[in-house]
Amino acid sequence: MNGVTVAYTSLIIALSIVWAAYERFGFRVVSLSVPLLASFSSLVPESIPVIIVSSITSYLVGELAYRKFLFYGMRMFFLQSLISAITVLLMTLNTLNIGYLLISTLPGLLSYDVHTSREPAMTATFSSIFFTFQLVITSLLVNFLKA
Repeated sequence: MNGVTVAYTSLIIALSIVWAAYERFGFRVVSLSVPLLASFSSLVPESIPVIIVSSITSYLVGELAYRKFLFYGMRMFFLQSLISAITVLLMTLNTLNIGYLLISTLPGLLSYDVHTSREPAMTATFSSIFFTFQLVITSLLVNFLKA
C-alpha cells in the first residue's frame, strides 16, 4: 500500500467519524474540511503552515466582515473561501502545484464551519485536535510503509 492509498483510506475513515459525531451531537463538532486537509498534509507536510495561516486569516476577515458589514450566509462562505484561496496563492506563489489549487478553499470552509457552528469554540478546538490526531496517525503510517 502506498502513501496516497493510506491518505485516501484515512480520509474515508475520518469522514465517517465526523459524520458519526454530527449524528451523535447534532452539530458540527469537527469541520468537514478537516479530514481532507489532514490527509493532504500527511503527504505534503510543508502545507501545514499554509493551512493554518489561511484558516486563521479567512476566519478573522470573515468575523470582521460579519461585525462591520453584516456579512452572513453564502456571502460569508464566498468571502472566506476567496480569502483562503488568495492567502494560499500568496504563500505558495513560488511552489504552485495542483495540490495547493485543490485545497485552496478548504481552510475557508473550515473557518466558515467554525463561524456558523452552534458551538464555535468547541468546533474550532475539536477540529484542531482531530486534524492533529489524524495527521500524526496518517503520517506515521505513510512513513512506516515507505521504510
